[in-house]
Amino acid sequence: MKRLRMGIIGCGVIAQVMHLPYMRDYDEYFEIVAIADISKPTLDAVGDHYRIAHRYTDWRDLLAREDIDAVGIFHAGSHRDTVIAALEAGKDVFCEKPLAWNVREAREIAERAQQSDRILQMAYHKLYDPGFLYAKEHLDKMQDVGFGRITVLHPLNEFGLSPYRIRRGDGRIEEGHVEPPSWEESVAGGLAGLAGGSLAPLVDEALGPERKDDPRLRLGYGLITVSLIHQVYMLYGFLGAPSRVVHTEIWRDGQSIHSVVEYPNDLRVTLDWHYLSHIKDYREEYAFFGNHDRVIMQLPSPYFRNFPSPVIVQGGEGELSWEKRVIVSYDEAFRRELMAFYDNVVNRRKPRTSVEDALQHMQFIQQLIDAAR
Repeated sequence: MKRLRMGIIGCGVIAQVMHLPYMRDYDEYFEIVAIADISKPTLDAVGDHYRIAHRYTDWRDLLAREDIDAVGIFHAGSHRDTVIAALEAGKDVFCEKPLAWNVREAREIAERAQQSDRILQMAYHKLYDPGFLYAKEHLDKMQDVGFGRITVLHPLNEFGLSPYRIRRGDGRIEEGHVEPPSWEESVAGGLAGLAGGSLAPLVDEALGPERKDDPRLRLGYGLITVSLIHQVYMLYGFLGAPSRVVHTEIWRDGQSIHSVVEYPNDLRVTLDWHYLSHIKDYREEYAFFGNHDRVIMQLPSPYFRNFPSPVIVQGGEGELSWEKRVIVSYDEAFRRELMAFYDNVVNRRKPRTSVEDALQHMQFIQQLIDAAR
């Protein structure tokens, strides 16, 4: 059995909670050769924990290694530069969302990927959820879907991390419950992290000169790009590309987002994402309603391993109506996408979560923000 020799760029939360543990557990498939992170304390804390000797604060040095087959790109921000450089270094790539921070960047990556014979798989883990596959099968059989509703009620992100020990370096380990910041602090932090620094000109480009100075739209765009992207790729997974975005509303300083999108055959779907900071109860639901049947998929916090995603199927006949709630599997979507990456690399298969998909999703995100009032 061939082991994939992996290099990891970005040793933050998602690497520590999901990707590195699964690569270690499935060490007959993966060997973690080297890691890179701009934070030396975090790099050393993670390297010591996983006993990884080769560590780099410059990801370019990692890509120069000839003993690495594939790269996991898990760092924050835009992945344009690291993905393109990895492809040019001859590495297969497993890339966390988002692929890029605007349409131009996504298009540049897609064009470079088309010139390469390397595998580039997007880490769209929810599409590998067994519950999604079951719900999608039932949705495809529905006779007359008239309305869809996708909803996320998102508390403080750290609430989902409380079961884990996150290594930040200098001997500091974050674990357990944390108190949410004030509303003003969350807005300021979001603007700095999602629309400031190196990301600022990319957000300027997406919003255009007439709207780039609106902080509400800047934060909304950042949240759509980094978080609502999950619901975007799931929308495409369930129904394919929509015909158009009817309208988008962004309010509460950018932390509430509502959009209506249109599909053929008089179908409309609403997208809702709301930051509701203090209730430690993440909610995510995909619901599709027709005259004869309904399908609803509910997802737990994405950080909770092996929690199921229940699917509710409703139907009726005459005076009778019925409802069935199904637990499809306790298998973990993050594990399944990682094993799919292994299979795609070893057998040189195009991923079903491809760079072409990511470009489409980024173009749709641009349509969402363009439709915002």
